[in-house]
Amino acid sequence: MQNFLSKYIQGVLLVLGMLLLIIGVAFTWGFFIAVMLAGLLMIVLAFLINYERSEG
Repeated sequence: MQNFLSKYIQGVLLVLGMLLLIIGVAFTWGFFIAVMLAGLLMIVLAFLINYERSEG
């Protein structure tokens, strides 16, 4: 478990932060805006992962 967390800590923190952001938006502005934000963040996350893999 320690090796997994040290290797993927940025990804884990990014996903947890994204979930907290979506939950906060859902309670503040409404469910459908939170779903659109989740979709947008997933697309950005996919681009970041793709960029990181092409660089490494």
